[in-house]
Amino acid sequence: MPGIHRDVYTQVNELFMDGQRNYRLLFGQPAHSRLLQIQEGLTARAHFFAAGSRFALDLWSRNAYGTVRWRTFICEAVRAGERAERVPFVAPAASVLLSTKGAAQSRLALAWLASLETRGTDLLRCPAEQFIAAHLRLQGTRADSARAEHLDAPQWL
Repeated sequence: MPGIHRDVYTQVNELFMDGQRNYRLLFGQPAHSRLLQIQEGLTARAHFFAAGSRFALDLWSRNAYGTVRWRTFICEAVRAGERAERVPFVAPAASVLLSTKGAAQSRLALAWLASLETRGTDLLRCPAEQFIAAHLRLQGTRADSARAEHLDAPQWL
């Protein structure tokens, strides 16, 4: 029908499989959430974010030998027609502010997020540029030996 506006949401899925996968929402305020499945050792949820909402997703999985995949994403939900990227467990897409690949980068990014929260930074409302700049610093860093403060902006900026 003409004139009827329908809200479009970005869906972010969580999946927990005991000892194998933990794809979890780190932060964000979804418009609503839904439990998809729960049974022994398995939980799946869907969270729905309005355009402009910020969220973070941590994707970790392992096999019998240890961690095989670890990625972290900080994203913003977008409106139809806005530029976006495909992100695992996010549909249809989102604007990526920061992303990691591997255990070392993911640990460093998670430690940095924890340090921001400890200092009182509101991760949902701070400037998006703070995450984008940290993403760029992260790409040029030996993440296995860097400290979380390395991702902070220099004081002279």
